[in-house]
Amino acid sequence: MHDESRYVRLARIMHMVLERARVPLYFSRYSKHTYTVWQHVTLLAIRQYECKSYRRFNEWINEATSLAKFLKLSKIPHFTALNKFALRISSRLLEWILARFIALASVRKLFIGIDASGFKPGHASQYFFERMRGGVKKHVRGYVKLSIGVELREQLICSLKIRRSPRHDNIDFRNVISKSATIKQLSIVVADKGYDSEDNHEFVRERMNALSIIPTKFQHVPVERMHGRYRKMMKQCFHKELYNQRNKNETVLSVIKRMFGEYITSRRVVAQNRELVFRCIAYNMNRCERIIFVIIRGFLHSRSL
Repeated sequence: MHDESRYVRLARIMHMVLERARVPLYFSRYSKHTYTVWQHVTLLAIRQYECKSYRRFNEWINEATSLAKFLKLSKIPHFTALNKFALRISSRLLEWILARFIALASVRKLFIGIDASGFKPGHASQYFFERMRGGVKKHVRGYVKLSIGVELREQLICSLKIRRSPRHDNIDFRNVISKSATIKQLSIVVADKGYDSEDNHEFVRERMNALSIIPTKFQHVPVERMHGRYRKMMKQCFHKELYNQRNKNETVLSVIKRMFGEYITSRRVVAQNRELVFRCIAYNMNRCERIIFVIIRGFLHSRSL
């Protein structure tokens, strides 16, 4: 049996974020008003947390009586209602909700790390791909690339970018950093050598007024043969301790794949994109629940001394 109190805490955190994001209860006054937007978003985030299909999640809600009572559900929504809402809600609103988790952590300036990873669009194994089409071994490079900007001190996802086709990670650098800069003032931006570019340094340092730490791609090239003022600075005085914080990007991506899986169950392109965004929201929801729980436990421990 699942721990219902934990899901109530997760739903309460989700409601706190939706309140800070100023998400309306209904998108239209002409809707049936059977379910609110808050109820739908919370249920879809918990669905990703539980890693269940729409049909199985509908059966799961019937057993989660405490969660249904907290959400004030007059009746359990049909699985098609959740599916249609996930397709109907805009990705811009979901990214806005994702960014509002930073407000719960009380972060003043952002220490951003950027990284990307791929997710498999289906349950088929690599063996199936290799043996398909008459037994001819063929590596099929099919995956959905997710680039995320993470606040490294609290390990919360601030922004994301989803791509359907394999592209270089550097193409999404400005997009992810720009979205993060709309949340809070940037202080430091770290990335691996795949993002090594003088344009990226200039964008962060001159336009975002932040410190960029990106190692040079070719370590054996001497400084006098390198191009770019900031790339030469990275070669001469590289802050390794701050750069090592970038490993938390790998931690966040690893946690997402271990908790929710490295595959995407949806088939349509729009549904796959929504699934990845709700997966990131579910991760932030779980992370904020742990942060708040640690703060409350420390407060109670100090009161008992």
